[in-house]
Amino acid sequence: MPEKFPKFRSDLIITSQKFEGETFYVLKDPLSKKFFRIKEWEYFITQNLDGKTPAEEIINRFQEKFNLSLSPTSLNQFIEKIDQFSFLEKEEVEREQERIVYRAKKEKNTFKRVLFLKLKAFDPDAFITKLFNKTKFVFTKPFLIFMGLTILLASLIAISNWGDISWSIEGLTSVTNLLGIWLTIFWVISLHEFAHALTCKYYGGEVREMGFLLLYFQPCFYSNVSDAWFFSKKAKIIVSFAGAFFQIFIWAVATILWRITDTETGLNQFFFVTMITSGVIVLFNFNPLIKLDGYYLLSDYLEIPNLRAKAFAYLGAWFKKKILGLPVEIPKVSAKEKKVYPVYGLLSLIYSFFLIGFFFFKLAQFLINKLQLLGLGLFLLGTFFIFKYPLSLGLANLREVFVLKKESFMQPKKLLIKLGILAIIILALVFVKWELKVSQNCEIAALEYYTISNQAASFMEEQLFIEGEEEKRQTNVLKLISAEYGVVNLEPLVKEGQKVHKGDLIAQVSSNQYKNEMATTMAMIDKAKADYAILKKGARPEELQQANDNVRRIEALLKAKQKGKERFDQLREKKLVSQEEYDKVLSEYQALESDLAIAKNTLRLLQLGAKPEELAKAQAEIQRLEAKANYLKQQIQAQDLKSPISGTVTNVRPKGDLISIARMDTVRVLIWASEKDMDVIKAGQKVKAKVRSYPGKSFYGVVTKVGQQAEKQGNKNVFIITSKVSNNDSHLKPGMTGQAKIYCGKRSLLNLLTRKIVRWFRVEVWSWF
Repeated sequence: MPEKFPKFRSDLIITSQKFEGETFYVLKDPLSKKFFRIKEWEYFITQNLDGKTPAEEIINRFQEKFNLSLSPTSLNQFIEKIDQFSFLEKEEVEREQERIVYRAKKEKNTFKRVLFLKLKAFDPDAFITKLFNKTKFVFTKPFLIFMGLTILLASLIAISNWGDISWSIEGLTSVTNLLGIWLTIFWVISLHEFAHALTCKYYGGEVREMGFLLLYFQPCFYSNVSDAWFFSKKAKIIVSFAGAFFQIFIWAVATILWRITDTETGLNQFFFVTMITSGVIVLFNFNPLIKLDGYYLLSDYLEIPNLRAKAFAYLGAWFKKKILGLPVEIPKVSAKEKKVYPVYGLLSLIYSFFLIGFFFFKLAQFLINKLQLLGLGLFLLGTFFIFKYPLSLGLANLREVFVLKKESFMQPKKLLIKLGILAIIILALVFVKWELKVSQNCEIAALEYYTISNQAASFMEEQLFIEGEEEKRQTNVLKLISAEYGVVNLEPLVKEGQKVHKGDLIAQVSSNQYKNEMATTMAMIDKAKADYAILKKGARPEELQQANDNVRRIEALLKAKQKGKERFDQLREKKLVSQEEYDKVLSEYQALESDLAIAKNTLRLLQLGAKPEELAKAQAEIQRLEAKANYLKQQIQAQDLKSPISGTVTNVRPKGDLISIARMDTVRVLIWASEKDMDVIKAGQKVKAKVRSYPGKSFYGVVTKVGQQAEKQGNKNVFIITSKVSNNDSHLKPGMTGQAKIYCGKRSLLNLLTRKIVRWFRVEVWSWF
């Protein structure tokens, strides 16, 4: 150990902080722009490194200050440690500072470059200082209250208009809107980062770096506010939260302006895009599993700098020691850190794995679908270069494990045990059977149903479905009214939930059309019979006089009725009378016209006398009218609608599906199975279903029918698989949705694990050659 040590660098920026009752000191290196945290006793030693004080004197001062012994070896190790960080003033420091610059410029490994690409843009400190002097008012209490009230108001608006917001989001997929979203992301995140920088400046820090990030394949903007490590815990949290808070304020302003501006204007669309974009970015930023605002807020709150790196290091050391049995020491951490590191490390590791896996899976899917074998080659080549460093690191760790465990592995007894375990695993994969389950979305449908609906004006549709060996599907379209008539009423005679039996009357259709026609036709029949009788008997003088008087009387009545009809025509044009009142007047006028024609004809016949052919004609007219009357009678009887099935009334509405009846004691479960599973699905297989309305209850049935025609569901082909399920407790209702599992029989574990990849090779890879 040398008698004297080099002097501790005087240009380092140092501040003290309290954490869990212990004093720490934060050191900032102005050359590398990096921060370091040391304990109080370490800081005491650095303050005694003046280039003059002997080592023994430093040890004595340390023992006197802390009442603890400090060995020369421990002191020398500490000096070497801080020397590695270039904290000592000596000739080698200059060379080390050059190495720092080199390491800062040196490229990271390909894997890290892909996941974390950082592009420094400029040093904004002078600009931030000027901007801060002009925007100090945003840090005043009145303005902060104003921002809070604005956010509260916007939240109430968003909640009350959530339906409109959800519907409008669907229209943001056009190319123009996507371009607007990207531009909005840029300026919103820019303001977000300036909020961080201004808050850091408010607490007295410097902001020496701003730029762009590509973090986990997602573009970001960043500002370096590392000076916040000099602040108190509260100030650090505020700096970390400032960007998200200001972005929430942007969201609130955009929400209010979106609500008060005209929905047909481009300005309204701009506010809507800003509202949605800023809201989504806020949620993304609060994710603590990647190094954005949520991560730094959590790190500041826990007062654990470099939380992610420390958690991964702790997990790695624990895995090597506890699982692999390597002679590795687990870092000594506090009780709090011992709880935090495993939880955060595992969650962050799982999130990173799935995010990276999802990205590369989609990339492989795209390349292979477009370029097939060439796409696979490009994907594998690119993946190799990207993951070359972590793969080499992993292989190095495996070699280390093998070297350290070689003797243990090669011991005959242990070798036999391991080979035995391997053999058991292989045998289990081949011979152990496990149930193959196909899980898909499902919907509940009635086993039998009957529906009456008004699909279009003047038409009614009947639909009947009966499940069974001889499946019955029937659709009838009925025309309710003609162009000459306009009043039709359908009167339901049942209520929702009511039980009905086959043949029960469920509704009546009432219309003035057939009733008016029937009355007119019966009157015409009576007149036709009277005319026939007159023709057959011949006329007497008094009959001629009476017939003549009848003609004059009817003419007078018709003349008066015509005036009334003309008046009703005018009222109808002005829509001052109902259709029913007008139809009544029109019917009476037409009846008088018919009566007049009959009266004149009767008078003429009496005057001329009857001929044989006239008698035959009169008789034929009676027969025609009687046939028409029979038709109208059938139509009137057909206005009584009866249920063709027994079941429960599920729907009674004024339009659309007017009346619906379904058999509910047994229901169908319709399962949308992927075409990729059709090789294992067969009739008779067991089905287990759960619906979202009753998550704690399971329903069991069997496959009764396998669809024979594929249907499009999004970009996939699906087949409808039908299963019957007992529903004696009436829990299941038509239209309920959930998940169903089809039990397709037992398969070997190896088959279950390789089924999808084997299919891919046999179909997709086969198509490449």
